[in-house]
Parts: sequence; C-alpha cells; structure tokens
Amino acid sequence: MPVIRTPALRKSLSAALIALGMALPASGQGMDDLFTVRDVGVDISSGNANIARDQGVREAQRKAFDLLFDRLTVDGARTALAPVASDVIERMVQSFEIQEERTSATRYVGKLAIRFNAAAMRNYLRANNVAYAEVRSKPILVLPIDQTGGAPVLWQTGTVWRQAWADLAPKQAGLVPVTVPFGEAADVNDIGVEQALAGDATALRRIADRYGAGDVAVVVASGTVETGLTVTIGLHPATGTAETVSLTQSPLPADSTEAVNPTLRAAVETVTHRFEERWTAATQIEAGTLSELKLTASFADQAGWLVIRKRLASISTITQTSVNSLSRTGAVLDLRHAGDISQLRTALAQRDLVLEEGPDGPVLRATR
Repeated sequence: MPVIRTPALRKSLSAALIALGMALPASGQGMDDLFTVRDVGVDISSGNANIARDQGVREAQRKAFDLLFDRLTVDGARTALAPVASDVIERMVQSFEIQEERTSATRYVGKLAIRFNAAAMRNYLRANNVAYAEVRSKPILVLPIDQTGGAPVLWQTGTVWRQAWADLAPKQAGLVPVTVPFGEAADVNDIGVEQALAGDATALRRIADRYGAGDVAVVVASGTVETGLTVTIGLHPATGTAETVSLTQSPLPADSTEAVNPTLRAAVETVTHRFEERWTAATQIEAGTLSELKLTASFADQAGWLVIRKRLASISTITQTSVNSLSRTGAVLDLRHAGDISQLRTALAQRDLVLEEGPDGPVLRATR
C-alpha cells in the first residue's frame, strides 16, 4: 500500500486527517438504547405522594438494573451475585424519563425509562468477574409460518401467529433485533412457504439481504392456543450450518384486554429469548480481556474510508482505534478491543466489515 508523498497530496491528506481526526471517535456511539430499559412499571403506596414517588423511582431503577443485567449476560449469572445496594445502582443510572404516571395522596403508579451509564455498568460487571456481551447482532429475519389450521400459511394476512410476531418486533431492545417481513409482493416473490419449510438457501438469503438481516429463522407454530402450541425453529445462519429445535408452550388463560393471545405472546417471547441466549453465549467477553491488533484497512476512496471509520466507531467492544498512516487506498490502524480475535471478527461482521489475512498481515474491508 503506497503512501502518497507529493507535496500537494500530502497537504490534502494532512487536512483530511485534521478534519477526520487521527484517532477515531469513542466507540459505542448509538449504543445508548442498549443500556436503556423502557416501560418499567411500578405501583407504590406510602405515607404521601412524594415519598411514594421517590420509592417508585428507586424501585424502577432496581427493576431496570435486573433487566439490563439479564440482557447482557446468560441465564443464571445474576443469581450468583449478592444483592446490589440501591445506592450502587443509583450511581450507575445516567438519567430516567417518566413515560406515564398517576398519583394519589398515598400512591404512585408509573412507567419509567431508565438509562444507565454504559461505562459504569461495564465496570460493575468487570469488577464482579461477570462475562457479558454487548455486541448487537444484525437483525434476525423471522418467517412466521402458521400451521395451527392444518395447512402451513406464510404470507396470507391475518394469521394470529404472524400478528403475534408483528406486535413484538418493534419493541425489541436487546442484543438480537427481530425483523418480520411486511408480506408485500416483493416478499412473496422472494420466497414461498414450501421454500421456507425446505430451507431453500438461495431464497432465504435473497429476502434476508433485502431486509438487511443476518440469520433467518423459519418459525412454525402448530397445535392450538386452547390445547398448547408446538413451535419448530429452523435457524439458518448467514454463515454456517442450519439448526432446528422444537419447544412447546402450554395454554395460558385468555385476556380480553390484550391484542395478542397470551399463549401466542409467551411462545414468541420464548423463541426470542432463545435467540438472545444463543447470541450472548457466543459473544460474551470474560471480564478484563483486552487485546491489541495492527491491521490495514483497505478502501477505494475517501468515501470508503469514511464508511469503515464510522462502522468501527459504532462497535462498543473496540475501545481504542488509532490511525498510524493514511493513503488514498488504505490506512494502517492499531485496535484495542475486548475479547479474542474470533469475537472481534463477529463484531465486525455485524457492521458489514470483514477481517482477512493478507500477505502483510490482517486486512479490513467493508463488504458493502
């Protein structure tokens, strides 16, 4: 990779470096929502409204901490720790928002959004030797096939299984976003129900790429909400071997106030929790694990460099990035990152970056 040396181009490059910064921006930009827990409900009664409200905020912070802890760690990690004092949790809270509230003389009912300071939360986990994950995966594209009526149905509108997924998807805030296709003409053209059930790799990749998704999950529901559901999940990774797993959901009492039947909702939540656990287990980082890597970023022009720069800055497990040299078609970078090289590759892949071995060492490229 030749470094440009003519005075005019060197001056131009110097100006570009000043504008762009030799060190990339702090990583983790856009990750605030990962450390924000919304819709935390509290209902507190006390001596007066002000006391009840203060107690309600503290209770919401504790609930939010537990939910965030579970979001970033595998099942069971929290039970191994001693209870966390309220003042410790409060110091990790960056801000909170009252989404809804009602008060009376002695009661406070509210719904709050709690935003935690990401660095403080990481420090807590590391200090307690808790392995955690914070790399958000590309969305999983879910194809909900309803077989509760006998024949499998994918694109026809109005199936209760599809509605349950459509109701949940916009509310996802964890490490594994879920996308459900709209069921428009382009979707129908991309893949049919038989292709989905057969795991047609070409058709699955076609619709996933159009939605900017990574893995595709063909999720088939059979049985009934009255007798219980059997859900079969065919998970088709962007790379690697497909997996199939089945689970059952016992019937739950119907609730006329809910738009989605509780049995269907519980089945959807169980499936999405399985997605989260699978991803967290694969990407969690042992506390205190930091590595360094020198690599060459390869690009065609300045626009390509800006794309790579922006994507690197969005990866929270990359804690420091320094630019050693910059030319028209490449940059030599020093990265400091949490986790090992395999976990770094996984994190990069979620931002459409690939790390390959070149003749002179690792080479980083944008895939699109």
